[in-house]
Amino acid sequence: SSFTNYLLQRKIQSTGVAPTDDSFTIIAPGPSDVDRDGPSFIGDPDMGFSTLRNFGPTLVHHTQLKIRSDCRIKDFMIIDSPGMIDSPRANSNQYVENNKSNRVLERGYDFEKVCKWYAERADVILLFFDPDKPGTTGETLTVLTNSLAGLEHKLHIILNKVDQFEKIHDFARAYGSLCWNLSKVIHRKDLPRVYTMCLPHHDVDDSKPLSRSLIDLDATREEVVHQVMNAPNRRINNEITRLSDSIQLLNMHCNIMSEVISKYKSVQLKLYGLSTAAVF
Repeated sequence: SSFTNYLLQRKIQSTGVAPTDDSFTIIAPGPSDVDRDGPSFIGDPDMGFSTLRNFGPTLVHHTQLKIRSDCRIKDFMIIDSPGMIDSPRANSNQYVENNKSNRVLERGYDFEKVCKWYAERADVILLFFDPDKPGTTGETLTVLTNSLAGLEHKLHIILNKVDQFEKIHDFARAYGSLCWNLSKVIHRKDLPRVYTMCLPHHDVDDSKPLSRSLIDLDATREEVVHQVMNAPNRRINNEITRLSDSIQLLNMHCNIMSEVISKYKSVQLKLYGLSTAAVF
């Protein structure tokens, strides 16, 4: 949320150390500031969110639209998702054995599938990690495994607030923990790049080693901003990728149908031959 406010150059989202929002917030540019709750716009087919109703009324009531004027974006939307956490009842016997039911009980809707729905339609995905929880929540790992699989070409992993570290040792430990946790769900020899950044501060404490490296952190932050602002241009590449995937899937189905038809004709000819032999 803090990065969203910085990106849009307006205070739109509430921020804090603890989670301040449990809803999916859709931020869109417009002529004037308007806030709308989920039931008032999800049913509108022109908005493109009507299929979210399939995830149940709880999600609809935990979705909001914020239209803002005089912000940095002009031709695309930003989706700010609720933070990923672990439920304190994750190992409770109150949960049923079915994993899908477990996920629904935690939030009232299937959070993983909703994240996948948004991710498939997004052109840029930013996954933020804080220094105190570098990829250690189970929900984060399951979202990476189930919701973001196959979307690595538009996923950017960010270790945020690195200016909070007082010692290089603390930074190395958090960065190593994040990479270790990512290696559990990203089964590749080479992990994707992890952006290390922080938001700008006017009162910089030069006594902190990492604070003296703010120039590098600032450059990384602006690189992430560029990736977001370049989303409309990436739209074309993502559509080509999606079209290529659809063509490959269609080709696979055609091959399967061709093989089924060939087998069917072969069996049909054998049965016809047997029936002919029986007549003579």
